[in-house]
Amino acid sequence: MKPFKQFVSSVLFAAAAMAGHSSAWAHATLKSASPARDAEVATAPREISLQFNEKLEAAFSNARLVDSTGKEVSAGKATLDGADPSVMKLAVPALAPGRYKVEYVGVGHDGHRRKGDYAFTVK
Repeated sequence: MKPFKQFVSSVLFAAAAMAGHSSAWAHATLKSASPARDAEVATAPREISLQFNEKLEAAFSNARLVDSTGKEVSAGKATLDGADPSVMKLAVPALAPGRYKVEYVGVGHDGHRRKGDYAFTVK
């Protein structure tokens, strides 16, 4: 019976350890964006807003906007919202009608990089 008790103790210890550190395994994941993925907007946005599931590290997180030819149209680095560091904002110039792609890198406090992209269209 002793090996069974050791096994149960090990399983309980592992479960408790995982429960206590589950947030350390999370990575910065994009929850929502404005404009949204595959949106068709009548008015060109002046800013891209990306909402992540956790606070980001400003020094390692960024976004850029490119046109349909792959040319970057955003100028400058994305910034984190001062009131909510899980929100990244990117100012963009006046946009002509067309399809645009947002490319982003979000780095959470665990240090893991999460890269992604999505597109939207200005009518």
